[in-house]
Amino acid sequence: MSNNPQNRLVARSLLSAITALAVLLAGCGGGSSGSTQPQADNTPNIKMDIPASLTGGPQATQASVKHVAGVAAVSKSGTGEPCAFIGDEDEDHFRNGYKATKLLVSAIATWSCIGDLLIDVSNFVDHDGTIHATDNDLSSPDYDPEDPTHYSVIDDSDSQTTVRLYYGYDRSTPPQAGEDPQFFISWNESADDVLEGRIIVDARNINNGKRKADDPIMLRMDFLYTADEKTADMFLRFDEGNQWAEGFRIDLIKDMNANPLQKVYVARGLIEMKAQFLPVETIPEVPNVRLYTVSNRSGNGAAIADIQDMSLPLKLSGGIIDNHLGNYLFSKNDTYFFDEDGDWDWINKTIPAAEYRGGRNTPATGGTWIPFDPSLDMIVTELSLDADYFTGSKCAIIGDDCTQLFNAIFEDGFADQEQNQGADPMDWRSDAIANPVYLQSVYPNGIDWNGAFDFIFVPST
Repeated sequence: MSNNPQNRLVARSLLSAITALAVLLAGCGGGSSGSTQPQADNTPNIKMDIPASLTGGPQATQASVKHVAGVAAVSKSGTGEPCAFIGDEDEDHFRNGYKATKLLVSAIATWSCIGDLLIDVSNFVDHDGTIHATDNDLSSPDYDPEDPTHYSVIDDSDSQTTVRLYYGYDRSTPPQAGEDPQFFISWNESADDVLEGRIIVDARNINNGKRKADDPIMLRMDFLYTADEKTADMFLRFDEGNQWAEGFRIDLIKDMNANPLQKVYVARGLIEMKAQFLPVETIPEVPNVRLYTVSNRSGNGAAIADIQDMSLPLKLSGGIIDNHLGNYLFSKNDTYFFDEDGDWDWINKTIPAAEYRGGRNTPATGGTWIPFDPSLDMIVTELSLDADYFTGSKCAIIGDDCTQLFNAIFEDGFADQEQNQGADPMDWRSDAIANPVYLQSVYPNGIDWNGAFDFIFVPST
């Protein structure tokens, strides 16, 4: 009865969204301008020093841009710092809210690092607004479609700089002034040390030959850093070919004045769904997936995954055995307290609602545990359900309440579900997640994608 196939499907799609975009940057600073003297080095940075418990830690360092297990790793200028983070190595990224959080926050860490790399590199090229060729020649046998062929850097004002990268152009017909780039970063550092900026990536036109129909087409990350708070807000739009999701959003806030032993980081995630991860004919509802995580400076924290109206077909056996416990619509509140090493302190999954939607053929009696082909009476005994469960109005006919069954599954860890373990530690984390404020929209304007990925940035101050 494991929902691992569902989790793997979700994980593959989200990993595609995060890793398919992490492509850059060999030679982006080695263009034809011949500039070797750095500009005045007052370089800002946009990293948040996110604890490894929230990102999974960095990937192995590479000397140049290489793909490591499907993730692009970039060595940060002169430091050997990789720009790719592990997230969670387990395929089952939606096993709990904590694993999902690491998957998403690692994307923030990656793109913050990539932004820092470009900001660093901009100190070593002319800020003249001219479009220069890089060393990545389209006609060369060493051409890499995941690296830019042209770039430009310009100072929009005394405090704002913009870098544009262009992909897939040959040297005889380079991009022209006014053409949209495929990668854009612009940042402004005001006199009172407020750093504000935006990254935009047009994934459709970077190595388009490897794109899949359900990959994301655009990425945007806004950042605003003040003396009191650092914020990174990421928006991803999926291709229309993605059957189940329109986009997702990841928001990370660091409180610069907080007690380092209490709530310093707040991470929130939201997926805008179009359909169920595992479609079932009798379930027309569209799920709602929200994440909320808190962490202190050392990496102790708590995560919530709040999932409403998700379908789950519970097929107990495969192969020649046909044993299906039925299709369900359920909601789950998944709370996971973790320490700085990523180990659990408390796992508590609760099911506020679950409803039977048909499809059950599990026999009433005569089942076996080995091979795994249980009957209803065995499940009743194993999960300590009411003796007359699966009869009358107790999760027996379409529309019946099956909340007792689902809560028992997660409390017991039945059939490879993650078992509830431990107890509420009643520390700062319990207060910090008591009243979570979830994201309400995946769109920057709160309504739609209109203007979301225009290659412009105007500072708010």
